[in-house]
Amino acid sequence: MGSINISRTDPKYGSYIARVHDSLLRRALKGEKYLKLYSYHYLINGFAVLVTPDQVNKLSRRREVANVVLVFSVRTATTHTPQFLGLPQGAWVQAGGFKSAGEGVVIGFIDTGIDPTHSSFADNSKHPYPVPAHFSGVCEVTRDFPSGSCNRKLIAARHFAASAITRGVFNISQDYASPFYGDGHGTTANV
Repeated sequence: MGSINISRTDPKYGSYIARVHDSLLRRALKGEKYLKLYSYHYLINGFAVLVTPDQVNKLSRRREVANVVLVFSVRTATTHTPQFLGLPQGAWVQAGGFKSAGEGVVIGFIDTGIDPTHSSFADNSKHPYPVPAHFSGVCEVTRDFPSGSCNRKLIAARHFAASAITRGVFNISQDYASPFYGDGHGTTANV
């Protein structure tokens, strides 16, 4: 694609990186079939793609490719995250106590999903905090996660089910192709 001078702060940066990824895949796999699932550009410059082992080898030999990682599935390990992390006795106390710990901080976590109707996400504070102006997250709207699911407390939610769907491990009777959770392990929103 050639060298283009574009800043990470440019609103078009994400689509530019996705085009760079698409170009790399076309050049490396020259007409072969593959399925690109995601392009990443916030924390890493990378992409998720469904390919054959031979295609993995072709991609890993490209000078533009720093690393190839096989997708793996994990199981949920805890439903008692705050206690497991020692937050009630540790970080919360050090940050001003339960009532004010974390003021002004945006916390992001990866989970199997979230239930926006859980009381932990009720936006009923007498002293509401605005969503930070610099925050650029997305509240993804789906049939199971309708408009209004996000508020000033739950400010963003996304899902990444394409890999599970593509690999045939998505269980439609239990999983949701949305930010909503389906496994019932509990909402760890009080982190």
